[in-house]
Amino acid sequence: MAVVSSKQFGGGWSDHKLDALRSYLNSYIIALSNSPFERVYIDAFAGAGIRDVVKNAEEGLFDEQFPEEDAGYRHGSPLIALGMEPAFHRFVFIEQDPESLGILREQVSDNFPDKLRLTSFMQGDANEVLQGLAEEQWRTRRAVAFLRSDCPSRGVETIEKIARTKAIDMWLLFPAMAVNRMLPRAGSSRRSGLKKLTETFGSDEWQAYFYKKQEADLFGEEFMSKQPKVFEKLSEFITMRLNTVFEGATNKPLILKNSSGAPLFLLCFASGNPKGAPIALRIANHIINKKNHGQ
Repeated sequence: MAVVSSKQFGGGWSDHKLDALRSYLNSYIIALSNSPFERVYIDAFAGAGIRDVVKNAEEGLFDEQFPEEDAGYRHGSPLIALGMEPAFHRFVFIEQDPESLGILREQVSDNFPDKLRLTSFMQGDANEVLQGLAEEQWRTRRAVAFLRSDCPSRGVETIEKIARTKAIDMWLLFPAMAVNRMLPRAGSSRRSGLKKLTETFGSDEWQAYFYKKQEADLFGEEFMSKQPKVFEKLSEFITMRLNTVFEGATNKPLILKNSSGAPLFLLCFASGNPKGAPIALRIANHIINKKNHGQ
């Protein structure tokens, strides 16, 4: 479960993603509106705030391409969070591209001038910034973090540090189609090039989860065959992995599909606070179940 890219993307599936996030943030703020905690929103691939989805094509995990599917301008996740009422007390927007971060700052200044002083614009590698934030003192704060799984070498460590704060709820966008393409249909258990998958999942347990072993050949080499219903197995595996580090994860991720109905991403949710997790999971499960059933 690796984290994070700052590239722009959109389309029908992206609207479903943003709708789910908007619904959760609204319920989250209402639930904490009478609490003493400082409410923080963290966006780890903030982009430029508003983007023209006609001109931007998204590059996914490991150079996979997902073209835009419809036209028009959309508010990205940062401006959705800024527009919540009751409001967050602090916003942290992380973006590697300085030009995009500059545009986002202009968007905040133009649309939410009263929130500008409450907003931190952090340029750099999202994993480094997130790990630094996770090491801060979180006793008096609670946060929602929106991440993208895109950097295998450090992503698992980032997610684990976020979970250890016991104060952050996490929405994680996982590139299911790209990972599925990396999973070989069948082959030798000694097959090279699988290290990236182990880094992505944070464990080599994926081999036993997605494959069944066949009898060894005359040379003692074992072969693997891919299990059926890969996306269903992928959802189960990611949920299981998140449950090992967070207080809990939603029963199923939200499946984000392209216009032909092929799964592109899984939008996963996990909650970090022991007291807050039960209600957070009820809210997130309700949102995901509705959207997975087309509501």
